[in-house]
Amino acid sequence: MTDKSFGRDRPAMNAEAGRPGANRGINFPRLYDLLILLMTRGRDPAYRADLLDLAEVVPGQHVLDVGCGTGTQAIATYPHVQPGGSVTGVDISAKMLAVARRKARRAALDIAFHHADAACLPFDDEQFDTVTITTVIHMVPPSRRRLCLSEAWRVLRRSGRLLLIDYAGDPGERKGLVSKHGPHGRFDLYDLRGPLSEVGFEEITGGPIKWLELHFLRGTKM
Repeated sequence: MTDKSFGRDRPAMNAEAGRPGANRGINFPRLYDLLILLMTRGRDPAYRADLLDLAEVVPGQHVLDVGCGTGTQAIATYPHVQPGGSVTGVDISAKMLAVARRKARRAALDIAFHHADAACLPFDDEQFDTVTITTVIHMVPPSRRRLCLSEAWRVLRRSGRLLLIDYAGDPGERKGLVSKHGPHGRFDLYDLRGPLSEVGFEEITGGPIKWLELHFLRGTKM
């Protein structure tokens, strides 16, 4: 199976994802959606809307959602880029993508979902105005995080933005069980300020958001 959406024949699943140390993704889509609903106390649409505000998505933009999971954020994004824009999703989990595609079909939305690794995206240079990576980068092995940021920079157009949403700060000061333990508790989003700058992002800003003890980092490709 090949993907010709961006003018090149490329494997639908990049071989990079099969290398040792590559992230395998999440493979329990129904439970994942339920957990997000419970964690946001049934206010998942409001959570998604706030993320879109942070990304500063506007009509006509072409948006890439890296680690799109079951497609909820991509689907929420679609109306905001119309008319004239597009939304594309990428995830390493085939099971999550199957659910994302079903959701998009039911909503009659033209969203392309690709099976690929965030560290080796199957797109040409400067294809997108905005790239979002939401609660994903903590799952990527540390040795591959810079590759993910570099790929996001590569596929962004000039003046395009990258938005990262994840856990940050001292784990000892976090209140929630999810944010304190497991891969969440071993990750600090603000450690990526340096790598963001090194791969070429400028105007890097960040801070907490009001949801789930999450924080954001946002950078611009100048």
